[in-house]
Amino acid sequence: MFDVGFLEILVIGVVSLIVIGPERLPAVARTVGAWVGKAQRFVRGVKSDFANELKSGDLKKIIGDQNEQISELRNLVNSARQELKAGVDDATSTTRTSMDDFKKMINEDAEPASEPAAATKATDTKVTETKATTESADATKQSD
Repeated sequence: MFDVGFLEILVIGVVSLIVIGPERLPAVARTVGAWVGKAQRFVRGVKSDFANELKSGDLKKIIGDQNEQISELRNLVNSARQELKAGVDDATSTTRTSMDDFKKMINEDAEPASEPAAATKATDTKVTETKATTESADATKQSD
C-alpha cells in the first residue's frame, strides 16, 4: 500500500527514540504494532468481503445464464415432442385409413360374383357411350 523503505523506517525509529525516550519506547512500539495489526486485519477483511461479493455476483450471473439455457432447452424439447406427436398421429391416421381401405377391398373381393357382373355392365355402357361420342365427333369433322 505505502512504499516505505528501510531508510524511512530508520528515520522514524530515531525520531521516536528521541521524542518518546528509551523507557517508554517498547510500550509505544507494542501499541503501534497492535494498531497496525488491527488495520491490516481490517483491510484484509474488507478485501475478502469484496472478493466474496464479486464471486457471488459472478455466481448469480452464471446461475441466471444457466436458467436461461435450461428454459431454452425445455422449449426445444417441448416443441420436438409436439412435432413428434403430430407426426405419429398423422402416421397412425394414415395407417388406419389404409387399413380400412384394404379391408374394404378384401371384403369386396370376397362378395358373390353377381356384383362384378353388374360392374361389368356399367363399364360396357360407358364404353358404348364413349364410342358413340367419338363416332359423332368424327362425322362432324368429315362434314366440315
